[in-house]
Amino acid sequence: MSERHFTWESTLPYSQEDVFAWHERPGAFARLNPPWRPVSVVSEAPSLRDGSFITLKLPFLGPINLEWTLEHFGYRPPDQFCDRQISGPFTSWEHRHLFAPRSRTSSSLQDEITFKLPWLFAPAVPFIKAELARLFTFRHQLLRADMDLHARFTKQKQKKILISGSSGFIGTALTAFLETAGHSVFRLVRREPQTPQERRWNPSSGQLSPDALDDMDAVIHLGGENLFGHRWTPEFKEKIKKSRVDTTLLLCKTIAHLRKKPDVVIIASATGFYGETGSTQVDEKDPAGTGFLADTCRAWENASSEAIGGSCRLVHLRLGTVLSPGGGALQKMLPPFKAGFGGILGSGDQYMSWISLHDLLGIFEYALHSDSMNGPHNAVAPTPVTNREFTKTLGKVLHRPTLVPTPAFVLRGVFGEIADAILLSSSRVVPAALLARGYTFQHPSLENALRFELGLPST
Repeated sequence: MSERHFTWESTLPYSQEDVFAWHERPGAFARLNPPWRPVSVVSEAPSLRDGSFITLKLPFLGPINLEWTLEHFGYRPPDQFCDRQISGPFTSWEHRHLFAPRSRTSSSLQDEITFKLPWLFAPAVPFIKAELARLFTFRHQLLRADMDLHARFTKQKQKKILISGSSGFIGTALTAFLETAGHSVFRLVRREPQTPQERRWNPSSGQLSPDALDDMDAVIHLGGENLFGHRWTPEFKEKIKKSRVDTTLLLCKTIAHLRKKPDVVIIASATGFYGETGSTQVDEKDPAGTGFLADTCRAWENASSEAIGGSCRLVHLRLGTVLSPGGGALQKMLPPFKAGFGGILGSGDQYMSWISLHDLLGIFEYALHSDSMNGPHNAVAPTPVTNREFTKTLGKVLHRPTLVPTPAFVLRGVFGEIADAILLSSSRVVPAALLARGYTFQHPSLENALRFELGLPST
C-alpha cells in the first residue's frame, strides 16, 4: 500500500520559542491526549531529543489495546522535533512537528504525518484521516487556549505545587496544565513514591510527614470518594464524608504547623454546599443548604478553615458539574446519548451548574496567582441550565435524538438516595465572586463548552 499524507497547520499569537518550549515541558503529551479516545503511556523518556522513546497503549476494540513504540529524532529546537514508529499498528509512521516564526510575537505550528497501513486495513484510511483531522483540530485549539490562560501570568514566578488527588480526571488534567505553564508539580500519593515528583501520605492512619510539604509554594487538595461509587448506605455516606473531611483536616493541620507555610492552599469543595435551590439563583453570599451533601461540604470547608486559621491564604473552590469526556458525569452520559437513548431526567426542570474542564483549570491557575483571592468561590460557568436544556444541547452537538426520558421513579429505583440528592436536585449556582473580580470565562456557552471538550467543530 502506498504512503498516505496528512498535514495540519495553524498560526499562534506566540513566539516560535515559546510554542516549542511548551511542547518540551512534562505535561505536554497529557494535555494533547484526546479525552474522548485517550491513549495511556507505558513508558516515556524525559525529553524529545534524538534516540529517546515513548511507548503507548492505543484503544482498539473494547478492552483490547494496541502497543505503539515511537522514537524521537530530528530534534532541532526551536524549529522541529519528529517521531517515527519502531513497532505498532502501522506498516510505517512518521510525524514531523514543525515550528516557524511569523513575526517576533507569532508563529506557525505544522504537523506533517506520513503513514502506511497493512494492505488488509486499506479501507480504514478515510476513517484514520477523519480522526486525525479531529485530533489535530482539538490539539491546536487546546494549545492556543492553554497558552492564552498561561499568558495572564507570564510575569509571575513559577511555583512548587503539591496536589492531592492527582490521579483523578481533574487532577491529571490540572497537573499537566500547570506543568506546561512551567511550574514544578508534586503529587501526594498513598503508595510508595516512584518518582522524585511524588510525596507519600496515609490518610487512613493519619500519616503525613511535614517533609512532604517542605518548601511548597501552593497546595491543592482534590481528594474525595466517588459519589457514584456505591448506593448510599449509611456506611458509604460516612465513607464519603470521612474521605473529604478527615483528609482535609490532616493536610491542613500539617500545613498549620509548618515553619514555612505555602502562600496558598486551595481546597476543591462543591456546589452541593447550597443543597436544593429550586429555580432560585444562589451565590457565595448565600448560606449552606440542608441535606447530606450540604452538611458534608460545610464540614469539609470548616475543617480547613479551622485548621489553617489565618496562617496562609485559603481558597475554597465550589465545583459544579465538570464537563469532560475523560471523566465525571459527561463521560457516563455519552454512551446512551451516542446510541440515541438520551433524554431528560425526571421533569427536566431541575437546574444544573456546570463548567468546562478547561475553564476549571483556568480558575485554579487564577487562584494560585491572585493574592487577594480568599474564601469561597463558585467554580461554575455563569449560565446554569435546566436538565431539559442540557439534554437538548448535548443531543444537538452529537447529532442524536433525545426522546427517551427517564422518569424519577426509575432513577430512584436504580440509584436510591443519589437520585434525589444529585440527579433530580436543582442547583442554580452562579460565580458571583469571580465575575466581581472581572474574571473572563473561556466557555460561558454550554454548546461551545461541549464542542471544545469533545473535539467537535464550533458553530
